Amino acid sequence: MSQHQGGYLAIPSFDGPSDTRSATSHRSGGSQSRHPSQVSGSHVSGSHHGSQAPGSRPPSTVGAASGPQGYPTPLGYDPGRERRFGDDFNKNIDLPPEAYVQGKLDAPFARRPGFGTQGKKVGMQVNQFRVLNVPTQDVIQYDVSVSPDLGKPAFIKKVWKTDIVQNELKRKVTVGKQEVTPYKWIFDGNKLAWSRNNVAELRIKVDMDEAQGRRPNPQRPNLFYLKLRRSKSIRLASLKAYLDGKIDWDTNVLECINFFDHVLRQGPSERLLQIKRNFYNTQNTQAFPLSEPHRTIEAIKGIYSAIRMNSSMLTGGLGLGVNVDVANTAFWRGDINFAEFVRNYIWSCKREWDGMPWNGIYKAMKPDPVEDKHQPGRQVPGPSEMFKALRRLHKLSFTVKHRGKANDRKVYKIKCFHWDPKYGREGANARNVKFTRDGRETSVEQYFKDQYGIRLEHWQMPLIETTRGGNFPMECVIMDRFQRYNFKLDPDQTAKMIKFAVTRPAQRSQAIMENIRALKWVEDPYLREFGINIKPQMETVGARVLMNPKIQFAKKSVDPGVRGRWDLRGQVFVTPNVRPLKAWAVIVVNGCVDPPTAQRFAAAFVSSYKGLGGNIGTAQPRVFNVSMMRNITPAEEIKNIYQTIGNHYQQPPDLFFFVLPDKSQVNYERLKRNMDVRLAMVSQMVNFAHVKKAQPQYCANVAMKVNAKLGGATSKLFGSGFFQAPTMMIGVDVSHGTGGPGGAPIPSMAAMTISMDRDATRYAAVCETNGHRVEVLAPARIREMFPDAVRRWCTTMKCAPQHIFYFRDGVSEGQFAQVLKYEVEEVRKIIEEVGRTKVKITVIVATKRHHIRFFPTGPDGGDNNKNPLPGTVLEHEVTHPFHYDFYLCSHVALQGTARPVHYHILHDEIGMPVDKLQQMIYHHCYQYIRSTTPVSIHPAIYYAHLAAARARSHEAGNVSERDPLFRRERMDRPLAKHDGSDTTSNMRQEEVSSLIPIGGYENEANPRNIDFFKGTMWYI
Repeated sequence: MSQHQGGYLAIPSFDGPSDTRSATSHRSGGSQSRHPSQVSGSHVSGSHHGSQAPGSRPPSTVGAASGPQGYPTPLGYDPGRERRFGDDFNKNIDLPPEAYVQGKLDAPFARRPGFGTQGKKVGMQVNQFRVLNVPTQDVIQYDVSVSPDLGKPAFIKKVWKTDIVQNELKRKVTVGKQEVTPYKWIFDGNKLAWSRNNVAELRIKVDMDEAQGRRPNPQRPNLFYLKLRRSKSIRLASLKAYLDGKIDWDTNVLECINFFDHVLRQGPSERLLQIKRNFYNTQNTQAFPLSEPHRTIEAIKGIYSAIRMNSSMLTGGLGLGVNVDVANTAFWRGDINFAEFVRNYIWSCKREWDGMPWNGIYKAMKPDPVEDKHQPGRQVPGPSEMFKALRRLHKLSFTVKHRGKANDRKVYKIKCFHWDPKYGREGANARNVKFTRDGRETSVEQYFKDQYGIRLEHWQMPLIETTRGGNFPMECVIMDRFQRYNFKLDPDQTAKMIKFAVTRPAQRSQAIMENIRALKWVEDPYLREFGINIKPQMETVGARVLMNPKIQFAKKSVDPGVRGRWDLRGQVFVTPNVRPLKAWAVIVVNGCVDPPTAQRFAAAFVSSYKGLGGNIGTAQPRVFNVSMMRNITPAEEIKNIYQTIGNHYQQPPDLFFFVLPDKSQVNYERLKRNMDVRLAMVSQMVNFAHVKKAQPQYCANVAMKVNAKLGGATSKLFGSGFFQAPTMMIGVDVSHGTGGPGGAPIPSMAAMTISMDRDATRYAAVCETNGHRVEVLAPARIREMFPDAVRRWCTTMKCAPQHIFYFRDGVSEGQFAQVLKYEVEEVRKIIEEVGRTKVKITVIVATKRHHIRFFPTGPDGGDNNKNPLPGTVLEHEVTHPFHYDFYLCSHVALQGTARPVHYHILHDEIGMPVDKLQQMIYHHCYQYIRSTTPVSIHPAIYYAHLAAARARSHEAGNVSERDPLFRRERMDRPLAKHDGSDTTSNMRQEEVSSLIPIGGYENEANPRNIDFFKGTMWYI
């Protein structure tokens, strides 16, 4: 393997002790490149065919048709691997679902059947900015490569950005008798470039020592060649033809939108730091701490910017717009000495480590004795718990600022923290790690003392090992800023992030306009070069506010109006609990309240529930006390209470209340597992502080949940009439875990909720694991989950469903086709098998992860906070050019700026009229069973969220190890933030353990309870 293939640069600088880069020189003969111009490719070529670039392959024998001599046309991918769309494509653009389809769909995505007309018309500004002009002439696309190839895409970008390359690309050339300035170049930061320059090939010699301000070393030359090679012409007219509906989606359209995205980002990326779709001002010193008092994580505001295809051509636009919003991102704290940073980080990892002095940290970082895997009974050094906590810091970047390196501009990346069992119980610290220098062995500690006059204060800390092979003491490096924190925030950090991100509509709108000014579209030389003009004002769009429904209770109805809120006082539940609350008990955990207090709460709850129409057979439940300690569940105590209550009332117990002393997730899940899968009993958790107060409003809120768990319903829509045939509503969501015991991935959790009454007020739920980070449900999983629910539905409704509305959450456009192919078709088969009837299915994907916001232009379209009124629907300007979709704001935003839900109808067999469908979705948001306000997303999906989260307690294994606190104490496992970008629709799922069935413990649960549990809202 050559030194280049090994990934090391021959740069004459020292990256710390033990730098392992090769000192072999590059042998090269220079060649002077020629410059591109506006002349034809046959006239200009930058390559010298008679010479070979240093480190390049031998001349090819393929022939002239393969390209310039020595460089046959590259495939662009590894032919030995299966190629998937999107593996190496621009993730910064939103593509339509048909862009991901290979071959033909059995059923094409639904086209918009028309627009809605009902509701009060209002004006809304949207944070999408129209593209007014786009070029129509072709643009040349180039392949970019560097020779010798180090196999590092980031290095190509580094070479491209050198002054040598940039000056050469800008150098005037003589065409005829005139000096001509070349057109500008757009670079994607990886391997593609675009320009109006038309040149077959351009090669530029770059001495990286010279480019980085170092004196070139004739004995160790550091030469590379950047090559641009014309690959194709981008037919920009294809995009307009697609937006006009004249052609189908194809590669030409894809290449056009990719080009426009990079033109849009080129200018800002030269002034601002770009991270995916966001830009950040590196001079911004305002940061909000997310981890206190030990500040290791901070939130910083940035600019979100993305080009989108839209339906603006229906109202005089081109069908293109730029979505600009505020980005709120968590970063590791930067500009801090790394040793200080690590100390703060360690303090924040575990309660026992908080405030630990340096001597304690040194000791805890040393290896722990562990049993030798190869020789049982023998002790060997193993990484300590605190050392394992450092794994989360791998891949972070830093700079060196100590004496002798003050002007070092290199950025280093942490590969790992030095570990080797050979260093014994003291570990790989600066005193133990040694290397040979000038013919003699020296330690890292001694090297820094001799070379820089630095006496290491924290020499006992583990050394940083870089990706370049060097070793650095922590106290000699500085953390870089703007390094994303790519892990799940804990509850306290999440609360702080919400506080940081929440802004009222007026402030949000102002911040967006400030972001527009920071993007500098008017002055952008690249946009001007290609004739792209973007309107710097928000577009005003016509929206409609749908009429809110009336809410029907048992005795009377209520009209919430535009307030989006109503009251339970004086109301009676539309459906009281079908299972009377007779055999029940209140169980106090760890004596957090005394028995009289628990009895007073029970009396207040009974009074409230009775007033709401609850069917109560026993007014004074018995009170018990159980003890819970870490990793110990009071399973036998609960079983004894179960038997005591059952014997006393001569029936299986109906429900247990648990009074919890804190918000411990592990205690909650352990109790829920016992109740759900062991005893098949519904239960209700209440916090001791609320129990002590026993306020009527709290008791009423609890009563709504208890009523739903016992088979009742809070309210329904007044005079609904949406369904003309027996209709089943299905909600599907898949959640993804954040890391399990020992670093093992937690399985993805699939949840299906199924309406169980004619008004779709009550939903049963069934859950199951779904591989690891697999978003699309496999047909086999659906067949495990769905048939029993269908049989239950048919028994309850005394018929089979003729219509199904299939609401799906959490899928991206790239997974739409898989949802139709795998999920929906399997649902259809099961309905036809169990119900023995044909069924019509309408598939709707609901998305909240977007950056579209509405800002009312007048007082009649907004509430007191200037948020859109509930029922605001928008289907112009920001929607798909011709697919069937719309945005709906169905809730009242209590804080911040309301985020509408994007509903995309993928497939529509039912054919409900547009107005009626929009009204049905909106009105159903008022039927959320545990609230007196409409929710932001259709309840079928909302319930699926809840069920998927609750079903975590049904997983096999130790519940304690999934507790967030426990995870903080076991830092040897990764915690990944879920943004959906790393999920897959691959049907070849890894084997994962199934959930423990309801009543899955042999002879523990009563069959009546098992059957009742499966049909009720146990997850609410």
